[in-house]
Amino acid sequence: MIAGLGTVAQIVLGLLGLSVLVFVHELGHFAMAKYFGVRVRVFSIGFGKKLFTVRRGGTEYCLSVIPFGGYVAMAGENPDEKNDTSKPDDFSAQPIRARAAIAFGGPAVNVIFAVLILFVLYMVGVQEPITDRLIVGFVEENSPGSLVGIVPGDTIISLDGAPIKGWDKFREEVGTRIGAPVKLSIASADGKRNERIVIPQELRDLGIGWAGIHPRHRVIVAMEPEPSSAAGSAGIHQGDTILSVSGVFVTTHKDVVDPINLSKGKPVEVKTLRGADTLSFMISPRYNESEKRYMVGIQMGLFAMNETVLVRRGPIAAGIKSLQTSWQLATSIFRYLGRMVQGQVKPKALSGPVGIVPIIGLSWLESFQTFLMMLALISVNLGVMNLLPLAITDGAILMFLGLEALRGRPLSRKLQAQIQQVATFVFIGLFVYLTFQDLSRITMFLR
Repeated sequence: MIAGLGTVAQIVLGLLGLSVLVFVHELGHFAMAKYFGVRVRVFSIGFGKKLFTVRRGGTEYCLSVIPFGGYVAMAGENPDEKNDTSKPDDFSAQPIRARAAIAFGGPAVNVIFAVLILFVLYMVGVQEPITDRLIVGFVEENSPGSLVGIVPGDTIISLDGAPIKGWDKFREEVGTRIGAPVKLSIASADGKRNERIVIPQELRDLGIGWAGIHPRHRVIVAMEPEPSSAAGSAGIHQGDTILSVSGVFVTTHKDVVDPINLSKGKPVEVKTLRGADTLSFMISPRYNESEKRYMVGIQMGLFAMNETVLVRRGPIAAGIKSLQTSWQLATSIFRYLGRMVQGQVKPKALSGPVGIVPIIGLSWLESFQTFLMMLALISVNLGVMNLLPLAITDGAILMFLGLEALRGRPLSRKLQAQIQQVATFVFIGLFVYLTFQDLSRITMFLR
């Protein structure tokens, strides 16, 4: 029941976040239309049936039932409208530069919005990696990383000869390299340096690369043990960090489960960290008939080790950093598409609105900072994607306006309609494909 409520909250928060981005985008079109004196008939957040409407200054403002988009309906923007009814405040009556500015307004404001979010975040402070050296905490069995000899305690110095800042960047590089060699410079625990060539495999059926290499984690006691359990009787409490079991350093659940089960009921030494104190407990595991193994009654949680530090910046540094990050985000889609052409990322890795909504909601539930970073990422990509010359994007309008400027006259309505029909067919096909992939992913994780 609680999990169900969490899922509902995730979806609701995700829809709210997406609606904010749609509002910002359409506000850009609206502001530019008003600036050039174009009559705006409707300003809608969402599509479909109108849930709420209010009319001000000749414009109908409405909230519609489907929150995956929105639109600004301007007088004279439909090419099928007759020219003899055209008025000076119609979209079609404006010069090319004005129509282009109106079309460009939405994507531009999306990018500006992202820059402002990042600027505020960098001023307030964000958690950033302490070092560009990544200490390996866990390597999955039979993974690409384990097959080349990478073990816990190794330090990743560089990837393809370049330092790599943080595990998120490492996962991005590996995730876009299915079947392609990734050269890692490794320093082992004894200080020896060597090179390892890792070839990422596809993660499950998600279309992204996986190497099975993970950062250091700490295993904590997630819930208060039952007083009658072996752990409860020994004095283990919720929030304790499990450091070792029978001398085995703990980085994953397996490091706790295996020594306890192998004890066959003999006492095991469990060391924990409680606050600043290191405690030691002798616990006698008990055989659990339903689980068919020896247990002590601990429910565990896994948390990444804190290898970040809060970094605050002044206005100039924050402004520069926000522009740099926005540029990286804006160009990331083209890097992914390039890797996709090379077969190093599969199309199924892309997400549509159905997949984006829960991602936004989950980031909001994780932390407000994570939510704002995710909002900036999606806002930039929404702006960039809308500049592509697809069926219903602003890029299609800009393409037609560019051709009109080159030819000295607009394309015929018939030719525009034919181009739009083909582009619409492609767009709908892409939307259906992405929705199918999103639903498949959601189903996979609900199994």
